[in-house]
Amino acid sequence: MGLLSQTTKMPCKSISLSAKICNTGSKLAKIPGTVCSECYALRGFYNFPSVKKAMNKRLIFMLDNNFIPTMINLLRNEDYFRWFDSGDIQNEKMGHDIVTVVEKTPWCIHWIPTKEYKWWKNILSTRILPSNACLRASTPMDNTKPIPNWNQTSTTFTSKNSSAYVGVECKAHLNKEYKCEDCRDCWDNNITNIAYPKRSKKGKSNGK
Repeated sequence: MGLLSQTTKMPCKSISLSAKICNTGSKLAKIPGTVCSECYALRGFYNFPSVKKAMNKRLIFMLDNNFIPTMINLLRNEDYFRWFDSGDIQNEKMGHDIVTVVEKTPWCIHWIPTKEYKWWKNILSTRILPSNACLRASTPMDNTKPIPNWNQTSTTFTSKNSSAYVGVECKAHLNKEYKCEDCRDCWDNNITNIAYPKRSKKGKSNGK
């Protein structure tokens, strides 16, 4: 496996770190009813030794001094990119580095899902996120309203009657192979909230 990942669901390349080292997500994973309590990135394919080895390699890469120029080169032919199909930023420096990569790759549309609200608030107090990036703050709990004071968010619902069912519903679960296909809503800054249906451990899971 290379420095970038390519999941079967996603319409583009992404990068993944182990969900076990998420600052916020690793804590939420231990709490029933949270978005992370049945995290897809803590089971199945993500537990394969080869995948664990690749994610560790990516962590070393993202902490390396050559991360920014190397990442820019890796994205030279990409139209869309997702940060973290598993995992999240490990510190504010990593977030700053990602913003720099986004600035240097204006031809690519970036989607950055996160639960590290404080770190990103600190980062964006001194930086302006370029328009070719969509930073979505995802709610920590299922069936709750979007995180306030964020321009773009995501929620997870188990019922369409819940307060989480607002904005645009992710339609990937309606597709036979559970793929995004031609949808790019998660990358779209004009869409305030994406609502993801929560799936049980018996089924596939979607979103962050």
